[in-house]
Amino acid sequence: MNNKIFAAAALAATLTLTGCNDDFLEKTPKTDLTEVNAFLEYDNFKAFMYPCYAMFTDTNIRTNFNTCVVNSQFYGDFYGGLVTSRDNSKNQYAYRTVTQTTTGNGWNFDYIRRINIMLSHLDDGVLKESEAKHWRSVGYFFKAWWYMELIDRFGDVPWIENVINEESPETYGPRTPRKEVAQKIVECLEYAINNIGDFNDGDNTISADAARAALSRFLLREGTWAKYHGLDEPYEEYLNKCLTVSQELMAKYPTLYNGTENTPASGYGEMWTTEDLTNVPGVIFFKQYVDGILMNRGNDYEHIAAHHEDVPQYTVDMFLMKNGLPIANPNSGYKGGKGKDMWDTFADRDPRLYQNIQPPYVVVPNSGNVDGVNLFKSWRYAKAGDVIEGHTVTAEEAAKYRTYMDYLGANTQCLRGGTFGGTGMKRVPGQNWGASLTKNSPNLTDNSTTAYMRCRTGYYTWKHYDMWEFSTGSSSYCTADKPIFKIEEVLLNYAEAAWELGRFDQSVADKTINKLRDRSGVAHMVVADINENFDPNRDKGDAPWWTGNGGKFGNYNVDPVLWEIRRERQIELFGEGFAFYDVRRWAKAAYYVNRQPCGMWITATDNPYGTKGSKYSGSFVDYDEIQRAGKAVGENNSAGSGWIYTYASPLNDGGGWIDTYYLMMVPTNQIALNPELTQNPGYNELFGFGK
Repeated sequence: MNNKIFAAAALAATLTLTGCNDDFLEKTPKTDLTEVNAFLEYDNFKAFMYPCYAMFTDTNIRTNFNTCVVNSQFYGDFYGGLVTSRDNSKNQYAYRTVTQTTTGNGWNFDYIRRINIMLSHLDDGVLKESEAKHWRSVGYFFKAWWYMELIDRFGDVPWIENVINEESPETYGPRTPRKEVAQKIVECLEYAINNIGDFNDGDNTISADAARAALSRFLLREGTWAKYHGLDEPYEEYLNKCLTVSQELMAKYPTLYNGTENTPASGYGEMWTTEDLTNVPGVIFFKQYVDGILMNRGNDYEHIAAHHEDVPQYTVDMFLMKNGLPIANPNSGYKGGKGKDMWDTFADRDPRLYQNIQPPYVVVPNSGNVDGVNLFKSWRYAKAGDVIEGHTVTAEEAAKYRTYMDYLGANTQCLRGGTFGGTGMKRVPGQNWGASLTKNSPNLTDNSTTAYMRCRTGYYTWKHYDMWEFSTGSSSYCTADKPIFKIEEVLLNYAEAAWELGRFDQSVADKTINKLRDRSGVAHMVVADINENFDPNRDKGDAPWWTGNGGKFGNYNVDPVLWEIRRERQIELFGEGFAFYDVRRWAKAAYYVNRQPCGMWITATDNPYGTKGSKYSGSFVDYDEIQRAGKAVGENNSAGSGWIYTYASPLNDGGGWIDTYYLMMVPTNQIALNPELTQNPGYNELFGFGK
């Protein structure tokens, strides 16, 4: 059977296993296979384990891609403070709207039970020794992969070594200390690396390199968590191992994907818009999608009104200039800021910015009477003398409006993709699923006749956007594969681990961060040039939006070089859901989560972004005041211009991050069932429970 078809069928099967129950230690797995007929030959083990591949789309893991970006990955970056939501949805950790957890919350051991059942049959005499080692390795990989999420969420969790039932003492035992579980995870992945073997389980199945990539991620995550949270764990040992396993992968995957289009960072962007990632440089493991069998809505969602992910100004400010300098560096040449438009903000920036956020443009519809939905399917470039929304275009403006059409490529076909036609990746002007275009970006309007591709901050995310995939605006028809493990993350893991061990120097920068910058057309990091003043806006431990409630671990001054390493990680992995994992392991959640978001600088009238007489009717906020005092109130637009107001400061509306949130709440129904389980610190007090 074609492995892709088999995997799709297995995914459906696993829904019957895990979809109806999110609780601890189900008695039996809900599956058509039983222990009587499941382990009679090699292929039985393969079939029994295929449902575990659903872990790579399980929405509890926030780095997973599942159907569309406004899902796991969105919440990973949303909770980590990198992105916001257009439609009045606030970060629950910033505004303290986290509610009591009765059940669920990721406290799920169904996968572990399935894995333990398989492991218990490896000595039945059916398999050769090498085959048994292989399936033990596969089982250990998945066991470690799920426990990585469990300890990140809950800290101490029960380690279930064997198949248990209601009579087993482990069923009602206490949580296993995090330190012990972490060591078990490392041991499982190391075993898998050394013993998985080369068996024909199908295309794109778990390999030794996938285990190496998982281990690289975990060792950095757990090592830095232990360091910055003061845990009794061998964090230096973990970070040294991270260097070793990462180096092994770096030697095997020396090349980055440069894409198919002749623009800087196209390989970075096309990692998410390529139909088949097989043999693509740097891809270690990926999720396959197949036309008519297993499809997604990644690209489709970013063409339509339902896409509500926005980017705040402070995240746009994080992206470097092409010359490798932060925008606040006096030598950066940054043209944006107060009183400037989006073309100034985007000028000469790291091209990864354009791959993540739709650049600005203005075009003129060919049809005379445009309603924004039905008639606008063809366009022309603006020219001097055109009157757009009451504004007469100058020659300088006409040239400016087409800047990113010339840079990325113009959307001249205006087709729906798939069999309806359409080629290429990022193209402007943008269009919806029916090939109706938006005449300007950003589309800040609240006009319902141009609802699609609109945003609130002015910065519209389009990481998965392309022109070749078919879009319907309502269903999954997209087939671009999505990476799970890629060498880019491993390079960043190596760089950060090296710094934490005092071993980051120019040679390390050159083989990690500067490889990423070469692919994106950004000047090299020169370690000797990074001093206390390299980025005046660096987190120096005195951010005004830090509060005592979020200061248990100390609002430490981030070393200038470490700040740049972390920045590179956030840029390279933007949109992939890593942020909430990262800001928590750095013990910096309060810094990132408490920032008051706002949008771009704009004038209330005579701006090129609006659709009703070029007017912006929303409120403004003083971004300078936010940076200086940590918060600012919204102002009506009688001021004439300002930064787009989106949400009140968390400091005024909720109070901001509290350290209780570093770990998640153990579901209360599990504690009721098993009195040996304990609650994580702070939740009993937060919700008024007894100890």
